[in-house]
Amino acid sequence: MKALDWTDKVALDFRSRIIVDPDSPILAFKANRDRYTRGTHPGYEGLPYLGSQDSEDAVTWNVFRSLQKARRLDIVCNELDIGQPRAMLLWTLAPEMGTADAELQYAVGSTIRRFDGVLRGQMTEPDVILLGSAGIAVIECKLSGREQPPSHLWEGSPNSVQKRLAEYQKVEPGFVKGDAPHAVAQVYQLVRMAFYALQLGKTFGCPPVAVSLANEKNWHRQIRRLGESPAQLWTFFADVIETPGLRKQELGWQCLRELIAEQPLDDLSLYLCTHPCL
Repeated sequence: MKALDWTDKVALDFRSRIIVDPDSPILAFKANRDRYTRGTHPGYEGLPYLGSQDSEDAVTWNVFRSLQKARRLDIVCNELDIGQPRAMLLWTLAPEMGTADAELQYAVGSTIRRFDGVLRGQMTEPDVILLGSAGIAVIECKLSGREQPPSHLWEGSPNSVQKRLAEYQKVEPGFVKGDAPHAVAQVYQLVRMAFYALQLGKTFGCPPVAVSLANEKNWHRQIRRLGESPAQLWTFFADVIETPGLRKQELGWQCLRELIAEQPLDDLSLYLCTHPCL
């Protein structure tokens, strides 16, 4: 594989930024739903986010689907200490439909419908869920450029947070330290991920892990709008969620790149080594 052409900020054909299964229905669905619209990014109207240089979804798909097809998801599972890989979902959907994948896909959908599904609006879609022989990991992926902090991170609106925390704490009382929605609004996506990791751990009878997979290049850069860096916000999240039995782990794309570089995964290694954000 040759290095991808990163000349355009957003590629006209998002598939040119995908190194594995570019015609997957999962990607086609995301391309239609998650796109630039009129009035927000002039010149890119109608183009999918997947074609952007800083698309975290494109990196997520390229990394995890490549590892799955190469039968090397053990690289990530070992790093997260969850045993041997059994099944994987990307955005709650199974790229491959084995028995364990089907079981995980149904269990995740059923669980999310039970909580977020009773409320209006789009339901939660954890970026990656990995079921291992000794644990289950729910992974929240972020990217952004290497020279600037993320424009958005894990925040949610206080109103949305309040409604969802009310649902979550029906089954996990004391799940969040304190009870003010505004206190956790800036790390809401992490809180939500931690909650679903707990529920899925109970369903599959294994230890849950909540994982942040982010760009080490901007992990310590302050987000001006929030007044804190991703590293500081992660520390706050780790402190505010005090549920016993839930492990929290931060991980960088660069760490995965180093692990992959030691394996015969040349296309994926080249992709990560030449990605403009990494």
